[in-house]
Order: sequence, then C-alpha cells, then structure tokens
Amino acid sequence: MKRQFIIKLFIALMCVTGIRSQKPRYQKPKFKHTTPEKTAENKLKRNFNASKSNEKWCTDITEVVVPSLPKAYLCTVFDLYDRYPVGYAISKRNDVALVQSAYKQAIEAYPDAHPLFHSDRGFQFTRAPFQNQLGNQGMTQSMSRVGCCIDNGPMEGWQGIIKEIRIVLHPQVASYEELNESICKTIDYYINEDLQKRFNGLIAGEMRKEAMKGNIKNCPIAPNHRIERYWQDISKKKIREAKKILS
Repeated sequence: MKRQFIIKLFIALMCVTGIRSQKPRYQKPKFKHTTPEKTAENKLKRNFNASKSNEKWCTDITEVVVPSLPKAYLCTVFDLYDRYPVGYAISKRNDVALVQSAYKQAIEAYPDAHPLFHSDRGFQFTRAPFQNQLGNQGMTQSMSRVGCCIDNGPMEGWQGIIKEIRIVLHPQVASYEELNESICKTIDYYINEDLQKRFNGLIAGEMRKEAMKGNIKNCPIAPNHRIERYWQDISKKKIREAKKILS
C-alpha cells in the first residue's frame, strides 16, 4: 500500500514539474495491408484542439505486451477536448468485435454525441457497415493519411502514456486476466488521479464533469513544431497555387 502511494505521488510530481523519463520510441507494429472497402478524407487535419466535449473523437488500437502472456489489444475512443476515454475495450483479438465494443460503450455513455470521428485506415474502420453506423449516429468520419501516424498524434501519445503508467503501477502480472485488469485499473487511475499539466493540475475526470455541467475551459495544446511546419507548408502551397492561377 505504501509502495503504491509513493509511486502515485512520484507520477503526480513528474506531471506537475514537467519531468519526463528517457525511453525508446514505441514502434507501432506493422500489420498486413488490406484493401479498404471505403476511406474518408482527413477532415481533422491535425487540428487537435476542441472547443467543447464530444466535438472531436479519435480512436485507435494498440498492443499491450507482457513476455510469455497472450497479447492484449486495447481499443479506445478518446475525446480531444479533455483527453478523456469515452469508451474502451480489451481483447485477445484485434478484430471488428473489439472496435464495436469500444464504440458501443462510447455511444451508450453519450447517446446524443455527434462528433467528428477520426481513426487510421485499419480494416475495422473502413468497413461499410461501420461507416454506416457513424452516419446513422450523425458523426462525420475522418481518417489519417497513409503512413502519417501524427495525423492521430494525441491518440497515439495517450496510448503510450497508459502503457508507461501501467508498467509503473502494475509491473508484475502473471496471467492474461491480470493483464486485462491492470489495464482497466491504469485507465481508472488516469481518469481519477493523473494530474494534467495542460489542465492546470486538474485530472481528466474533473475536466469531464465540468464540461458536462457546461463549464468549458480553454486549455489549448502547447505548440508543436511539427504541426506548425505542417500548416506553414499548407499556406505556402496555397500561395504557390494562387500565383500559378494569376500568372
């Protein structure tokens, strides 16, 4: 019990002071490419700021790996406004049922939500039935471009954070069931105890509660040089195209 308290206190201090550990970059596993039924335009366009809750949702699937145990696949639906996981599911299989389970949880929690729904081009998200579901719910679908993980940067980053926290809080798991439980406990810790520097020390759960009451806070994402260069390149391209038309 004392050890858990010390670990949580240390993580909180790291968040407040901005201390970060040195770690190798997470290499997203390469899956076999399949021909998608349908794709969608990248309508999010790396504009990761949101003015209110349920305005922009992102989703992705990640592997949680522990040696000698079956892999656990985590699919999360993530709100960009308050960095809150509105729905998630865990499975031994990376399949359509996993995505459906996470999506169903999000919709049951927020049945009146009609966000922009952003994902990569995984086969689970390009299926016509899934796209029809989004349309029936009044959602607009957006997809990352091929090979551009940064198009879904906050989602990718959140997954890495959850895996890091899980290793710190639950370093020893002896079965798939314990691994599954440790992921759930880690997400619960993130929602209810992980202080967010961007939110001036509030946790994601507090931000969510305030948003649901209509108390919207303006907490823009800190500038990202890669994203800034992206928009600069877009502006230069527009200028070049305008000059061509005028000439």
